Amino acid sequence: MTRNVRTYDHFCLVARALERVGDRWSLLVIRDLLTGAKRFTDLMDRLGGITPKTLSQRLRELEDAGIVAADREPGRREVFYRLTPAGANLEPVIDALSWWGLRHEWRWPRAGEPLHAEHLLRTVTQAIDRTADDHEPACWHFRLDGADYLVESDGRQWSLTAGAPPARADVSITATTQALAAFIFARPDLDLDITGDTEPVRRFRQLIRTVATIVPPV
Repeated sequence: MTRNVRTYDHFCLVARALERVGDRWSLLVIRDLLTGAKRFTDLMDRLGGITPKTLSQRLRELEDAGIVAADREPGRREVFYRLTPAGANLEPVIDALSWWGLRHEWRWPRAGEPLHAEHLLRTVTQAIDRTADDHEPACWHFRLDGADYLVESDGRQWSLTAGAPPARADVSITATTQALAAFIFARPDLDLDITGDTEPVRRFRQLIRTVATIVPPV
């Protein structure tokens, strides 16, 4: 009998989980749905290097596994993909992999490698949440490459979501993703468009540099 190469043929819950989400691109699709529902084109934009055929296959497999749900409405051409509760429960797994990568595999993007704003901000948010010991509420609005993101603290945990703030943010930052990366990792004196009252801006400048103190020297 021919062995199914997508199974491990032994009972281990790590193996069982990897049979569902261990294929190439699957965890990255889940990563990009953690900030909210997205269209196929939104996912293609974030998953640099994936082909439409492969993305369609991964979405279908994740939907069959009960990890992703597709919101289809009659008369609406666009399909929005979102995580089910089981898919959302993978957030600590994604965060653990990101945290390990930040401490052990960080490097500057190579020529031609895409750097998406959402991925950079997720790393920054996690670094602040895990190491800054800052427990005051905050709301930072980033407008990067024409897209809006919120980095917020409720006083207990820092989080990232896609979208503009419902009210005025404490600090607003407008820049390119590349400029923000340079500001965080190499050039804190870079003149970005940062607006807000003096104390929130000072706190932002201090906390945003947290990630630079964690990465290994390269």
